[in-house]
Amino acid sequence: MEVQDVPHSRVRVSLGEGVIERVRTIGGRDQALVDFLQPGRQVWLPYENLRQIKGARHRFIVGDTGPEDSAERFRFKSLAHALEMWNENTGSLSHLEIDPLPHQIHLVHHILASGHLNWLIADDVGLGKTIETGMLLAALKQRGHLRRVLLVTPAGLTKQWQEELNYKFKMGEFQIYGEDFMINEPRHWKMFDFVIASIDRLKSPENLEQVQQAGKWDIVIFDEAHRLSRRQYGMKLDASQRFQLAANLRRNTDALILLSATPHQGMQDKFQALLELLHPERKEEITTLALNPEIIGDMVFRNNKADVTDAEGNFLFKGKTTRSLPVHVSKEAKEFDKRLQDYLKKGYAAGAALGFKGNAIGFVMTVYRKLAASSVVAIHQALINRKARLEGEMLGGIKFDEIESQDQRFFGEWEEQLYTDAKEFFEGELELLDELIAEADGLRGDDRKLTGFIDQLISEILGSNPNEKVLIFTEYRTTQAYIRDALETRFGEGSVELINGSMPHTQRRDAIARFEDTANFLISTEAGGEGINLQRKCHIMVNFDLPWNPMRLVQRIGRLYRYGQKKRVVVFNLHSPDTADEQVMDLMYTRIDQVVDDLAGVSTEYNEQLRDDILGELADLLDVNQILEQATVEGVTRTQERISEALERAKAATEKQRELFEHAAGFDPNETGSSLRIDHQHGVAFVVGMFRMLSIEVVETTYEGRLFHIRLPEAVQHELGVERSRYEVTLDRDLVVNRPNTHMLDLDSFLMQYLLRKAKSYDFMGLSAVIENHSLKGGALLTSLLRWQNDQGNRMRQEYTAYWVKPNGDVQTNPDAFAEWLKTNGVTGTLTPIREKNQALFKQAELAADKRLQTVSNIHLHPENNQWISGAWLA
Repeated sequence: MEVQDVPHSRVRVSLGEGVIERVRTIGGRDQALVDFLQPGRQVWLPYENLRQIKGARHRFIVGDTGPEDSAERFRFKSLAHALEMWNENTGSLSHLEIDPLPHQIHLVHHILASGHLNWLIADDVGLGKTIETGMLLAALKQRGHLRRVLLVTPAGLTKQWQEELNYKFKMGEFQIYGEDFMINEPRHWKMFDFVIASIDRLKSPENLEQVQQAGKWDIVIFDEAHRLSRRQYGMKLDASQRFQLAANLRRNTDALILLSATPHQGMQDKFQALLELLHPERKEEITTLALNPEIIGDMVFRNNKADVTDAEGNFLFKGKTTRSLPVHVSKEAKEFDKRLQDYLKKGYAAGAALGFKGNAIGFVMTVYRKLAASSVVAIHQALINRKARLEGEMLGGIKFDEIESQDQRFFGEWEEQLYTDAKEFFEGELELLDELIAEADGLRGDDRKLTGFIDQLISEILGSNPNEKVLIFTEYRTTQAYIRDALETRFGEGSVELINGSMPHTQRRDAIARFEDTANFLISTEAGGEGINLQRKCHIMVNFDLPWNPMRLVQRIGRLYRYGQKKRVVVFNLHSPDTADEQVMDLMYTRIDQVVDDLAGVSTEYNEQLRDDILGELADLLDVNQILEQATVEGVTRTQERISEALERAKAATEKQRELFEHAAGFDPNETGSSLRIDHQHGVAFVVGMFRMLSIEVVETTYEGRLFHIRLPEAVQHELGVERSRYEVTLDRDLVVNRPNTHMLDLDSFLMQYLLRKAKSYDFMGLSAVIENHSLKGGALLTSLLRWQNDQGNRMRQEYTAYWVKPNGDVQTNPDAFAEWLKTNGVTGTLTPIREKNQALFKQAELAADKRLQTVSNIHLHPENNQWISGAWLA
């Protein structure tokens, strides 16, 4: 007997619909054991709490065709389940401030469908590992599997992760260990379930002991997992403190996610150690990885830029053009550069003489070189600050040993605030500083880099299109303000917007909005290298200075060179070939391009995206800072040799990594082919239809039908517990960005949840129907929820599945024609079902469902149940 739980107390939530499995009399009271398929529970309940119902299976077999509008009710019930399950399996319909890409949706779907949550996500740089992680967490939250999360990141990225999860995924509950809270005793962990922590903070013995007392975590995530190093020397394993931290945390979770674009780095033993962290039970297989590389297909997921597409199958990237714009400086600027190089050599020598204690001096010299390559005002101000420090007129700043713990996005901005000792690095430094400051001050009146930038480049760009938008990058805020003043002098106040690390998120967002609306120029420090997307309004970028870390350049370009960019991206790199450091920079970037072309050229499937894949991998593997630091002392010839050596090592590592990752799981547009195909239009069809069903008035629609102005009837207001009756609602994320009072109808919306709950309820009906459909002719259409659990009975996976049982008995699962029909109005047909035929049709659907349960099952997934949702005859 099928029954519905009707609690005696009005404030209790019903357990839903279930099937009586057994009955008993105990203590003189009659009870029934009810199997509730949806929550996966069997409960003994008193008979008086149960209401007999007729479920989908019963109605279909006896031929109950439902009410006059049964086709529409069948459609909305199907849409409600389909939308909810798609979100549960991808996280793509939750409250996101992003537009998920197909490869991101597929990655989350693949991981959740695998039946386990122990994966290394190794996407190419710029494909959105942060977004994929947020979507994965959103999907787990939808499933009710997200109660305790620990996210471990490099020291400088804790705040960035907190911001991303808050602003893009509305997960504001994450707190940073050591900044937002501290733990004094183990019981305090009960107050903190969503934690972000720095890997270097946690690895210290006192903090490691604290976190080990935190208990079990639902999931632990390590960002930049290649920092977890364990090397093998003969039979000996040498594990770093970071790796030991991960191994300790692994004992407190059944789910571990590692994030790294370059987990291999040409070191097989280090890579195998990461895989052992994920799957310690498969240690023997992993030890022989070279003989069976295919095993990583169940451990590693990697998306490549060359493979990913949009929803229509088009490549995401339209290509880019990079142009180098040389700017020849004045004779006086060359003389200043020579004198500055002399200052730097003396500083490096003084630092080297002090050994380890002199590292800070070497670091200061390197910062000054980078500032000089940026702009004359940047080095001028730095030299003034140094002199003020020596004369005791400047206090405060960031100390050398604090730099590593700062937010890495704003590294250059921290360098400008570097705290230096109040004593000379070498004898005669103060006198040399006076000379350099005077010379730098004189150069500001004839800055040919700045005038060339405006006269040769910017004027030409705006001459072709006065409304063109230009994104300008620099590492330093001093240079940023300098460029702004020059541009506003030439093009007027309001033509320039800035974003940098000193600005809170809301100010940065407002500056970007003004740039996209009215301003011509947005000048960004490395704050713009993460988290902002400008591809919809801008396709031209100028690098006023080139970063010493090639990975930063890849990240800068990624602000424009990403999904949604309709034009070819044009990148201009300014450089002054007359100065020593810029000659080295030019040499480095030229050699990188040569190696990338070499690697990409050997492939028969060469395309621009492939070249960018390789550039991202190579740049991330390449450590050039030390080489450039030594260039002043060693000269250009030795520097050239060092760059070549470093590139050869990076090239070899890239080749090994690419060869191995051919076996990793990756983006496959057909992967979700067995699932019911759900898109934005299904959401719109469901909302519009349910508004009509529940008498929610659509007063008007604006923005080409994307924005609904609705009025709730009193009955709906009462059920929702709200006093307002008028709302602006939409399913379009782009509209919500600039309309703070517009309600987003995603799967976290209280109103959307109400519509879903209504459509799925028993009293809504739609359990059976006769449907007129020109694409699906004859036979029957049945739907069910298939469920799988792990080996301890915990639910791991659900699928909403439709079965078209044709008149000849053949069954097609999740036909595209059904997915299309869900978007259109359902028409109720006429037909007199015959019980014997109904039984035969239903039997075929049962066999198909059981086959699907069997096909998906593996060592991680075991069949749990099959809940029939609805059945219809096709007239």
